[in-house]
Formats: sequence, C-alpha cells, structure tokens
Amino acid sequence: MNERLLRINDQYSIPAEILTFKTSRSTGPGGQNVNKVETKVRLIYNVYAHNELPAEARLRLLACTETKVNKDGLIVITEQSGASQYENKELAIKQLKQLIKKALIKPKERKATTPTKLSKEVRLHTKHINSKKKATRRKRIDIDED
Repeated sequence: MNERLLRINDQYSIPAEILTFKTSRSTGPGGQNVNKVETKVRLIYNVYAHNELPAEARLRLLACTETKVNKDGLIVITEQSGASQYENKELAIKQLKQLIKKALIKPKERKATTPTKLSKEVRLHTKHINSKKKATRRKRIDIDED
C-alpha cells in the first residue's frame, strides 16, 4: 500500500499496521463475475491503536454517528460500489480519511444566548396571525338553524 494513501494531512497519517482489509464476494447485479471475484472490501480500523491522533479526536471519532464502531473501538467500513477490489480499497480508505479529518476539527463552543425583545414580539405576532388564520377553518355549528 502506498504511503501517500495513508496520509490524512500534514500532521497526521494512518500507520498501515492499524488497518486490516478483508475481502468477500459482492452482492447485487454483476453477472457471473460477482460469483467468482472477491471485490467487496471491509476495512477495519482500530481507533485505540492509533496513538498519533489526539485523545479528543479519537473520542469524537468514536461518538460519530456515521461510523459503525464496536465495543473494542474498531471502525468497520464496507465498500462494494467499485468494479474492482483495488478501487473498493481506495474508496474505503478515502471514506476513513474523511471521517478522521472530520474528527480532527474541533467544534465551536456553543454560547447560550437569550432571545431579543424584538424576536419575541415577532414570534408572538406570527403565532397570533396563524391562530386567526386557523380559527377561520373551524366549523361553526348553529343551534338556531332548523
């Protein structure tokens, strides 16, 4: 595997020892070739073994909803959209890099704020308008009508 494929950015890279590739036959259409060739790639990445990443980034990576993480800290990425095993490996690595890049970005701290007086008035005004609009939609039953 090429070292530049494992480079995340200028500071961080993924050691090849941490990555495990498993191949199997793909599912879906593809004719007889699907039944013969193992093009589906499963990339297994051990988050805890990657000591180069900061602890905060590792925690964000484990908490990420886009990843399938098991209790041992292994992220499993499955790729079978490509036509060849090599292409699927490239796509899986690319997906892993994007996840790690996303985890390296420190999110902004949220500051609690209170709504302004004007925004409260605008909200109440629109609620009042919607209330009037919906009041005209109600059925009125006249008892005196016979």
